[in-house]
This record gives sequence, C-alpha cells and structure tokens, in this order.
Amino acid sequence: MIRAHLYNKKLGADTLFRWRGGEVSRIEGFSDGVFAITITLLMVSSSTSDTLFDIWLTVRDLPAFLICFSFVIYTWFEHYRFFRRYGLEDILTICLNSLFLLLVILLAFPLKFLSTFLWYLIIDVDTSSLFVLPEGSNGLIADLTQRKYMMYFYGFSLIGLFGVLALMHLRAFALRKALELDKLEIRLTTIALSHQLVTFFIALLSVSVLAITDNPGVSGIVYFLMPLIHCPLGFYHGYQINQFKYAK
Repeated sequence: MIRAHLYNKKLGADTLFRWRGGEVSRIEGFSDGVFAITITLLMVSSSTSDTLFDIWLTVRDLPAFLICFSFVIYTWFEHYRFFRRYGLEDILTICLNSLFLLLVILLAFPLKFLSTFLWYLIIDVDTSSLFVLPEGSNGLIADLTQRKYMMYFYGFSLIGLFGVLALMHLRAFALRKALELDKLEIRLTTIALSHQLVTFFIALLSVSVLAITDNPGVSGIVYFLMPLIHCPLGFYHGYQINQFKYAK
C-alpha cells in the first residue's frame, strides 16, 4: 500500500498533503543537478571581474540576475513539491520531467536577456548594446525583429514549461486512486493545475497578440495579467481550502 511508504515530514512542510515521495530518487538527484548547473551558468554569464568597473556593472545589474534566480528557484520548488507529494517514477513522468528540465535551461537565458533589457529601460541605460549584430550580418535582422524574436522565444518557452508541468499534475490526477489521494489532496492537485494553466494561457495570449499586432511591447504588457489573475485566484483557493477544513 502506498500509505505504508509515507514519511514523517519536517516542520514547515506541506501540512495539507501526505507526501508519497520518500528518499531522494535518482530522478530528483539528477534534476537538482540540472537546476544547480543552470544557476551556475547564469551566475558565470552575469559576472565579469577584470576591473573595478566590471564589478560595479555586475552589482548594478544584480536585479536582473535576481529575477532569473527567483524563477529557477520557483520552478525547482514546484518540481520538488510535485515529487514529494506524488512520488511518481513511471516512464511517462520521467519523460515529462526530462522535457521540463530542458525547458528550464532553455528559458533561463532568454529570461535573463529580457530581464536585463527591462532593467536597462528602468535605469535609463541604452539597450542598443543588447541587439548588436555580428560583423558580416549586413543588418539582415532589424532591431525590432530581434525584439519580436525575444518575446516569441520567451512566450513559447513559458507555454512549454508550464504546459509540461500541467501535464505532470494531470498525470497525478489520473492516478489519484492508485495514489490514494483524499478529497483535500485532489482539490490541492486541481488548484496547482489551475495556476499552471493560467500561466500557460497568458503566455499563449501574449504570443497571439504579438502575432496579430507585430508589437513586442504590447505582447509584453499581457504578462501584467499574471498578478491580476493569480493573486485573486490564490485568495479564492485559500478561502475554499479553509472552508473545506472547517467542513471536515
């Protein structure tokens, strides 16, 4: 029985969900290595210390790096919580997990570029250096075209990443009887799934707006829907969970 494999959880852990993941599996160990390498590569690409001025530039642009770091930590936490909650190690979950890790790596660097671009706009630094073309390109890719490619890459990466994460939770939901999920755990699974789908559809909307308007700025504004939807949805789900606990 799966219940026999439940482990006692430490203080501050997932108090509403019985963990089915026990010792760190090879899947999680490999995944943690990928996350660590991704953060290391981001740090290396962000730091240049040949001169004091280089160090100052690194400190000045630290907020852009922190955005990328926070994103990687967020995806790591979602990944960690999924395997702690469900402990799945079937071939389909392994395939989805591998695709998820690939997308984390692919998204980290365009996110760093985008966050650097936005940070430069905030502190009034010329952004043209971010769109310099190599010699011999003859200007075939205009500055505006590069910005559109940046938003397309970012949008499709988000669609893929949160689409895969949603599929992983759909997999757990489909196995709810085998995993012996109770009503509260099923509800928490659907809540996690709903937030992932919100991000998925906002990214899809941004890509669609970009395709229609051909304006990367307008497509970027679409992402301001994230807090406007996720925050009220989170409060609503929190209210539902409290009502569910009191009802029991």
